[in-house]
Amino acid sequence: MHLLALTLVGLLAGFASGCFGIGGGSILVPILILSFAVPYHTAVGTSLALILPIALAGSLTNWSLKQIDWNLFAVIALSGAAGAGLGSLFIQAIPAVYAKRAFAVFLLYAAYRLWR
Repeated sequence: MHLLALTLVGLLAGFASGCFGIGGGSILVPILILSFAVPYHTAVGTSLALILPIALAGSLTNWSLKQIDWNLFAVIALSGAAGAGLGSLFIQAIPAVYAKRAFAVFLLYAAYRLWR
């Protein structure tokens, strides 16, 4: 994989994360699959691993700007960690073609809801 292209993907994902709180699933997974031919399950796993450094950089900036609600963080972080573990096990049992289709439907639904 070309280093410059991957660097640009990282910048895009980081920028989207900083602006909109997204980047992993909605940006990285489709780009890794469509542009770099990464298998679906590997793209999801790689995207999840990339959340930590990308989110940490954005979180530190938002922390310095006092834009984090720590009460929301505490509850969602604990339950979200459990959900991520369960979801990672669940998605491995689903064939990639069905997982990709479900993901596409989710993205379309999210786009529709955000538009309205």
